[in-house]
Amino acid sequence: MIAKILEFLTGKDDLERVACKEDLGLLNAYLKKRRIWIPQRPKQFLDPASLTQEQVLEAVQKAAEQLSGDQFDPWVLEVDGKKRLPAFSSQKKMTAFAGKMSQELDKVFGLGCVEILLEDVTKSLDIDFVDLNLFSPKSWEIGVKKKT
Repeated sequence: MIAKILEFLTGKDDLERVACKEDLGLLNAYLKKRRIWIPQRPKQFLDPASLTQEQVLEAVQKAAEQLSGDQFDPWVLEVDGKKRLPAFSSQKKMTAFAGKMSQELDKVFGLGCVEILLEDVTKSLDIDFVDLNLFSPKSWEIGVKKKT
């Protein structure tokens, strides 16, 4: 209840309030216990201009059914030769990301996700950065050290 009131007053959720302190140690400690939302790589991208609204809805529903399987494939973006994992503090922020990606790509797609601890998803990925709340008014880039 207090968290909702603080979010209403500040415009930032709990994770954003921690990240705004710009204390990497504090943020890392918080991310070890706070689950985040990770989008799944879409199975297909559709050109909405070539489909009717009914066809788009049908295709997105079909894609959503395919995404609901047991295997999770995180959506890792490649930007300027760097591998970036988008991560979100809420489904609402992830949905905003999906809308922006849809506009940038001029494609529609079904988007699946998983709510998980950051460490549990990054330990099996080869990535350079985690982009927290990408396309939100305030976002954070977190470098990922590779273990050798």
